[in-house]
Amino acid sequence: MLGDMAALGEVRLALLDLDGTVYVGSRPVPGAVDAVASLRRLGVGVRFVTNTDSVTPEALCGRLAGLGIEAAASEVLTPVVLARRLFDGLDSPSVLAVAAPGIRELLASWLAAPGAPATHVLVCDPSYGATYDDLDAAFRAIRAGAELIATQVARFARRDDGEHLDTGGFVRLLEYATGERARVLGKPSPDFFRLALDAAGVAPELAVMVGDDLAADVAGAQAVGVRGVLVRTGKGGGAHPEAAITPDATIDSLAALPDLLG
Repeated sequence: MLGDMAALGEVRLALLDLDGTVYVGSRPVPGAVDAVASLRRLGVGVRFVTNTDSVTPEALCGRLAGLGIEAAASEVLTPVVLARRLFDGLDSPSVLAVAAPGIRELLASWLAAPGAPATHVLVCDPSYGATYDDLDAAFRAIRAGAELIATQVARFARRDDGEHLDTGGFVRLLEYATGERARVLGKPSPDFFRLALDAAGVAPELAVMVGDDLAADVAGAQAVGVRGVLVRTGKGGGAHPEAAITPDATIDSLAALPDLLG
């Protein structure tokens, strides 16, 4: 069902999910590039709010540029950005990161030296080639008192060739093995959405979140007072076990968002 345009009211900021909303795998969603340009012409601020935790914000900007969308690194928010802010505010954290090389480079200032005790274990996208030894080291550090932190807990990611295991599977494995519960930085964490709003200087009631995940995108946004719009692309076109979550609007794709707002 397409939401009532008038029900959304004034919107000054559009928080846009990336994978499944702007693009699916390596392919742009039809009309998404023009939709982003239309939002900017309407004077609506745009921030790309994604749980992608395998590459840097700069790399995501490059991916967007390849699709024809120009974005500054400051307009791209990932859980790794929040992780850096978290560790920067702590007193001498020592981090064991299960993460891709590029993410480890971003966190280099806080990484634990080999063999040194860790205060925190950060689990990111395992698709770079995480091994049993990586997970076992994380397990041992958590059992020794390190806090378990997850960039996100999605069960699967959708790529060009179908569905693949995502970060959430590794996080739940470590939770089960250690008996500890992870602190989650990305969507649907309220801190993640508040960071996006604060960076843009926009109140929650003047923002809208657009994504393909009912729990992470829609419910996460609604929990902090941001209206949530579900797109039927990506995960949004499948079954929704979170059926009790009601979007403020549902649209076929990001291409319909400018008409919804304008």
